[in-house]
Amino acid sequence: MKQFNLEEYLKNPSRKVVTRDGRPVRIICTDRKGSGGHPVVALYPNWQEYLGEIVCTFCANGEFTMGIESDYDLFFAPEKHEGWITVYRDTDTGTTSFGAVLYASRKEAEEVGKSDDYYVATAKIEWEE
Repeated sequence: MKQFNLEEYLKNPSRKVVTRDGRPVRIICTDRKGSGGHPVVALYPNWQEYLGEIVCTFCANGEFTMGIESDYDLFFAPEKHEGWITVYRDTDTGTTSFGAVLYASRKEAEEVGKSDDYYVATAKIEWEE
């Protein structure tokens, strides 16, 4: 997971945020006055659901307590990505390799791959950042 950064968050406030221990966070405000270095106000679920949400303040870098690692520190939730790659086989050596380009769609990858005599298949890959 990537450490929360207020400046980066403000560029895309719809980006999901979680605590270090994985609880979803709702950012309520990012400009708390008289904040004592904690301008971010957020809510996250209490482990005991019947108690509802907990209100906390955070530093601009997402720390719950400045300079001390905590389960409550904020992080950007990992974002899932996907793409398509082409698979090739060298008929002389029998080795299989992957194309160096990541395509946005299966159709695009297949069109490029099928123009090559060594093309075998198109494969979907997924990853988180």
